[in-house]
Amino acid sequence: MLIILGALLTLVGTYIFAINGVVGLVGSGIIFILKLDDLFANAAEYASIVNIELWLFYILLVIFAIFIISGGLQLIGMKSRAIGFIFSLFPLGVGVMVVLLFYTEILGPISGLFALFFTGGQIGNIFPILVDIGGGIGLGAFFLIGGGLLGVISTLLPRE
Repeated sequence: MLIILGALLTLVGTYIFAINGVVGLVGSGIIFILKLDDLFANAAEYASIVNIELWLFYILLVIFAIFIISGGLQLIGMKSRAIGFIFSLFPLGVGVMVVLLFYTEILGPISGLFALFFTGGQIGNIFPILVDIGGGIGLGAFFLIGGGLLGVISTLLPRE
């Protein structure tokens, strides 16, 4: 049951609520999906902009692409603990990275990738919904952390 709640939190945090931003310009999984083909097509240019190697750019792009589908794949965790555990780590990791991005300097050049990957305009200044927690971080980031944690905890608990 916790895996279902974790998957729902992950999906809401990825697609409904913004993970960061200001009104009109937010970071969200929907924006990442809209940019995905351009990010792959112009990978060399974007990698040079954020000053990282091209291979690292591709690896991070694939990791974030897996993160986008992780909420749905968490639901498979009802049948397979291993899959539920693995795909609960992606939203947990991205949520923690977003929090680290806003409160520390530990991520270094990867910080620029968040803006590049996830930031874009809101649809009608409404969607994705931005609930600013403080300092530009959105409620979606905490939904991702909660969804990932619930998914991990549910895979560690005994089945009935």
